[in-house]
Amino acid sequence: MNSFNKRVLFMTILILAAIFVEASGQQAIINMPSADITPRGQVFLMHETQVRGWEPVRYWYGTNFMTYGVGKNTELALTTYNHGGPRAPNAAVGLGFKTGIPLFRKSLAEREVQLTVGNMMILSTTGRGIGNFSYGHGSLRLPRTGTRVTAGISGGTDELFKKDTVHFIGAVEHKLNKRWMVTAEWFSGRHDFGFFTPGVLFHPTPETVFVVGYKIPNHRSNGKAGLVIEFGIFLGAGLGAGD
Repeated sequence: MNSFNKRVLFMTILILAAIFVEASGQQAIINMPSADITPRGQVFLMHETQVRGWEPVRYWYGTNFMTYGVGKNTELALTTYNHGGPRAPNAAVGLGFKTGIPLFRKSLAEREVQLTVGNMMILSTTGRGIGNFSYGHGSLRLPRTGTRVTAGISGGTDELFKKDTVHFIGAVEHKLNKRWMVTAEWFSGRHDFGFFTPGVLFHPTPETVFVVGYKIPNHRSNGKAGLVIEFGIFLGAGLGAGD
């Protein structure tokens, strides 16, 4: 079996396995997948713009997310990455899943411990072939403050990250009230996701969310700093219900 067929088989097995895993928000913190899982039967849609309107190196890139909750604390995901200008070599489409595995949950206001794993099969739209984006992290919601701290490992291939890479991922999410949250996430390393990104999240309604962030590169080889603007919406009955 050649390397192409091995990749396709590996991704297919992971996606099918996730659907049948027994495990009893916003689906990304900014770019980093969050511990939140789309409730069963619901759809979450989000558009993300990354933009830099000043010199040197102006750019605009759009990324679009769609997730569907299939139950068993699992969602399926379809994402289009990095389409815009100047033309990005790592523009791609991703298909995959995310599954949450609660280890201990008392209440969101007190404690929450969860493992989250996911995988995306990456299909390059610039002729670079098929790649992969995998991640796993643990999250803990702190007592009293409700702040969620997340840390783990992510890895992927050249088709999305512009190089093959394995790196640390970490994030902090802190609710100011029911509508406002401050966040910060970090992908370590020298690759196309290698940025520290603080941001502010606002829920105009329980079903909608706006995010504004500012990405700061770990190294000049990763690219230039810029604004991140996102809008997301949940579609489906029983909004906010768990699985």
